[in-house]
Amino acid sequence: MKTTTLKFLTLIVGISTCTFSVTAQNYTRQRDWVVAPLYGIGLVIPSRITLLSGTEAPSNAWVSSYRGELVKSDGTTYTRNYRTSLWGFETYYRWKDRRSDNRWSIGLSTAWQRQVFKLNHPFNFEYKGHNLVSTVWNFNYLRTGLMLRRTWMKEWAGTYFQLGGYYSTLFYRNTADGREKMEELTGGYIEGGTGNRTKTYNLQKGVPLIVPEIGMVYGENSGIEFSIAYYHPLQSVIQAETTFYRDNLTVGVSNTNVSQRVLMFNVKLPIAFVSKRKTISRERKEATPKPEPEVKREKPKKEPKPKRERKPIKERAPKPEKKVEPEIKPAPKPVPTSTPYDAALINKPMIMDNLYFELTKSDLLESSHKELDQVAEWMRANPSVEIRLEGHTDKIGDAEKNLILSRDRVNAVREYLIRKGVSSARIATKGYGDTRLVCKPSPCEKNRRVEMVVTKR
Repeated sequence: MKTTTLKFLTLIVGISTCTFSVTAQNYTRQRDWVVAPLYGIGLVIPSRITLLSGTEAPSNAWVSSYRGELVKSDGTTYTRNYRTSLWGFETYYRWKDRRSDNRWSIGLSTAWQRQVFKLNHPFNFEYKGHNLVSTVWNFNYLRTGLMLRRTWMKEWAGTYFQLGGYYSTLFYRNTADGREKMEELTGGYIEGGTGNRTKTYNLQKGVPLIVPEIGMVYGENSGIEFSIAYYHPLQSVIQAETTFYRDNLTVGVSNTNVSQRVLMFNVKLPIAFVSKRKTISRERKEATPKPEPEVKREKPKKEPKPKRERKPIKERAPKPEKKVEPEIKPAPKPVPTSTPYDAALINKPMIMDNLYFELTKSDLLESSHKELDQVAEWMRANPSVEIRLEGHTDKIGDAEKNLILSRDRVNAVREYLIRKGVSSARIATKGYGDTRLVCKPSPCEKNRRVEMVVTKR
């Protein structure tokens, strides 16, 4: 709070004295489009079953697939392999935050999805020589909708949370009698007064879904993602009333709400098309008021000078001979002394000792000037060297404030070196906050440091 107030007062004073300043900072502004093919395998959450009358009720369980024989109403059988899965793609617009690598995304998602529904019978019964134990359906539908994503990146990997609002349009279902249209029907398997009969009603041709999703990202732009999503329908797909008979007697009537509740495990391959990427560096500049134009003054007219009388020419004395002085050789130039920065390796961090700041602030203390003057003199003597200043803090207090403090401190060091004659294009900055501790537990003085990384010689 105190740092924000100080910056605001500094801005007001600058405007009142006809100067303007722009805080020096580097950041990458990136906007891109992403297309991500996806594939998922699901696990169906059991539907709710209510026993209306009798003592016999079917049961339901977690199921992801079914492979086995299905019996048609005419007694013939065939083998089918049903799996809860989806395949499709997402396309979204993505942009980076100004002060970090975290991102927001908004876009569209569409996928073809299949879902297995299995109802286990309360007892086994024979039907035309086959033992029936369950009823199996396979729904097929297309789901489309909007998605909003927040991604937290750390270098080349990260995590994300995504919220989708989708609408599933039902197309058909696979049953023992083959592919059927989505419509209400009545059917069953009864032989010798024993079996079941099912009637469906309240069919919905389309169902809205709310889908929260969490996942992991590998790759700064394109790469691979793994996620888990929960599909929560706002209404049931269909209701089924099943009646069970034994020796021509009704032993149970149940009602089942068939829903699209699924846990889906996804794999995505995002492909980024960068539309705009720009690294922005702003340096502090000062504008001074223009000098007022000078008023021209008329020069006084000169009075004519009186004519001088010519004096007789005197004989000139002979010029004395010039003495030849011995040639003085220039003194040899002093050989530059070596500094600890000459041994710095490319991309190897070197801790800058003797740097001191005001407590919880980014203001450099005067005791830091000697160290920074040596760095500036070394960089002026080596004009091809480029460096990156990295700031770190201890793990005390809020992590976001620590990140901002580390950036402000390396920016203060950068501004000092620029004032000492080092080109701003040769100095980059990066703040890590409390994410790269070198000693534990906190507080630990070694964690509060500024490191210099030579990126080019």
